[in-house]
Amino acid sequence: MKIIKTIDLWTEQHDNHYECFNGAFIDGFENTKIPFDSYKIIKNCNCEITVDNKEIRINNKHNAIVFYKDSIPVRLMVMNKNTDVDKYINVSLSQHFNDYTLNDYYDKNNIKFKMIDMNEAPIFKDTDNTKSETDVGSCDRWNLLYCMLKGSYTESDTSYGNF
Repeated sequence: MKIIKTIDLWTEQHDNHYECFNGAFIDGFENTKIPFDSYKIIKNCNCEITVDNKEIRINNKHNAIVFYKDSIPVRLMVMNKNTDVDKYINVSLSQHFNDYTLNDYYDKNNIKFKMIDMNEAPIFKDTDNTKSETDVGSCDRWNLLYCMLKGSYTESDTSYGNF
């Protein structure tokens, strides 16, 4: 098994968090760059999240999308059990990018996807549901980190980046 030491991590804060989807699918395409060439949608899986600080509230996630560049994972998005993954992927791919929709751009650049259903029974944390989940993300790109620290989901010039 190859250990992944760096990856952009997108964590859904609440069910159907469309800004997270839209940002994850569009970030990095500016200036003719293609940040990934394929992605894998993994449904009904368990992403058990642990933190060493009780002030950081992140629930376990039960769906994921792994984005790859040359077969190497470069971006990971994890989502809640009740998120309508198919709907929000379609919403994300209908975003306008340059003179196309993002879906047209993916087709033009031969960005393929695969879907897997792990059919795992969800593992939930025993958490206080009266408090909202902490909005977290991680990246290994300084430009994206700088944008995130300024309150932007992406480094791209979109309604989800640089707002």
